[in-house]
Amino acid sequence: MKPRTGGLAEALERLLPFLTIVAVVTAGWFWLVQPRLGAYLRARTDSAALEERMRTLQQASARARPQPPANLERTQREFEARMSAEDTVADVAAALAQAVLANAPAGKLRAFVIESGDRMSSRPQGGSGETAAIAGGGIDGVDPRLALFPYAVTYTPVRVSFESTFEAAGNVLWQLRDLPTFVEVRSATLTRGLPLMRVELVVRVLQRGVALDAATPGMSGAAGPAVAGPTAPRLAPSAAAVGAVR
Repeated sequence: MKPRTGGLAEALERLLPFLTIVAVVTAGWFWLVQPRLGAYLRARTDSAALEERMRTLQQASARARPQPPANLERTQREFEARMSAEDTVADVAAALAQAVLANAPAGKLRAFVIESGDRMSSRPQGGSGETAAIAGGGIDGVDPRLALFPYAVTYTPVRVSFESTFEAAGNVLWQLRDLPTFVEVRSATLTRGLPLMRVELVVRVLQRGVALDAATPGMSGAAGPAVAGPTAPRLAPSAAAVGAVR
């Protein structure tokens, strides 16, 4: 047994350098080469996919029809047709009231109130102190986007609050598209309650005024003084009364 064991030991001694090299190469492959090779292959695959997507987008862009240039006259005609020059606050309030009453299920409408605020103008008329006080009015404060219109624009905030089901609230918001003039949904708050949900909606009813000269400077960050509208808030009945309108 000793000669055979001695021969095995001698063979292991001769193979030990080769086994060491194989172990080092194997460890280097798994710890260093393979992770980097995998990352490289993934990056190459991602790059090929992005290049294919870019070619697809370029082909789609080449097939797309060019957009016609902006037609300012047509845009102005659409603006004049959609934004009323008449005071439609009462009509908007009536449409909102009808939408709420038509969508609220029987016996599930409470604390229904509609009120309108003062009409606000986009043209600066007062001094700096006066306009600064108006500009800090929060929801009813100045809106610099009104200076982008080719007409003097006034707006009247209308607040609607009621308690009803979630479906009724969604239907009322959906029917805002059928109002008789442009409105801006300034805020819409839905508060979960038991058994009914409370809805508070604030819209700005826009009204078109006189045309502005192209050389007339736009609004300088402040609105004109509030003008009391014909639908200014009046004393309303108790909020618990259904269908109370201000």
